[in-house]
Parts: sequence; structure tokens; C-alpha cells
Amino acid sequence: MTVVVLAGGQATRLPGKLARPIGAGNEPLVVRVVRQLTASGRPCLISVREPLPSDLAARIAAPVAVDRYQDAGPLGGLASATAQVQTPLTFAAAGDLANIDTTAIDELIERYESERARGESVDAVVPRHSSGQLEPLAALYDTKVLHDNAVRTLASGTKKVTGALHGMHIAYYDIAPDRVVLYHNVNTAADLSGVIAR
Repeated sequence: MTVVVLAGGQATRLPGKLARPIGAGNEPLVVRVVRQLTASGRPCLISVREPLPSDLAARIAAPVAVDRYQDAGPLGGLASATAQVQTPLTFAAAGDLANIDTTAIDELIERYESERARGESVDAVVPRHSSGQLEPLAALYDTKVLHDNAVRTLASGTKKVTGALHGMHIAYYDIAPDRVVLYHNVNTAADLSGVIAR
């Protein structure tokens, strides 16, 4: 399984947020996300619109996949990155999920394996809030299915990540109340208050 961290957004609500130092160690947000998701040694690929600044790249020990699709948002990043992923499964993560960690991946893999053991066909395990809101950028995917669906969805003129979910066999992972914090996005300066010290 490969972790793909999407770090190519324009961040209009909080410019420069992925390079923004947060937490006690003043670690750039994207560096923190990569560190937390690779703590158990899983391979990682960083999806970017353009090469990372050298000072930021030096702090991330992971290869970079530059978007092949112009202005296609996260879906373009997923299509570009999954073309390079060599493992059957991909965990796709937004680069602003400040609290996400390997336990989130472990839970989704456990659900995936449970479904497969029951003979179910599973293309994705997508976290779901009690409100019904999905977290497609904190989800586990069959790499080939995600790639093919992302490319097909972009070709149809749709750029929404949820568009690539159509036609997939999805197992939903209901997020427990005490796990909601893992899916906290940093979109504004106010969101920094929800970042867990690690």
C-alpha cells in the first residue's frame, strides 16, 4: 500500500498553508502529514502542481509526482500520482489533514480485508461521518480502479473527486465520534486551533 499525499492545492482561504509551520516543533503542515502517515514505514508519494520549494522538499523524504493535468484539482493529482504507484492499494490523503495518522489507515485496511474475507468486491473504503459526509481524500483505494476512474472522470469534464467514486464497489467506514478529530482539515487560520499536539 502506498500513501499519496495531495499537496498541490492553491489554498485560496489560507494561502501557503501546506508550508505553514504548526505545532510545538513549527513543522510545516505537509511535512507533519507525511511524517504521521509514514510512521509505520509505508511508502509515500507526494502529489504536487509544481515541484516543491527546495527547503520544503529537503524535509520530505518521499518522491514527488507533478500533476499531468492542468487545473484539475485533487482529482488531477490522484490521476497523475496513481500512474506512478506500484502497489495494489493507495491511501489518498489531503495535505491539510493535520491530525491524520497511521491508525486511520490501519482501520481502513482492516475494513478492506474484512470485506474481502467475506467474498465482497471492494474498490474503495471511504470514511463516512454520521451526517453522511464522505472523506474521499482520506480513503483507501484499489490503485488501478482509482487511476482509471480518475482519468475517465476528468475526460468527462468533471473535476470532483466524488465523481471518480461512481461505479466503484465502496465499503463505507463509519467514523466513530472520538475519531472525527483525525479528519480535521486546516482551511482557515481558525482551523489551526483544532490541531492536536504531536
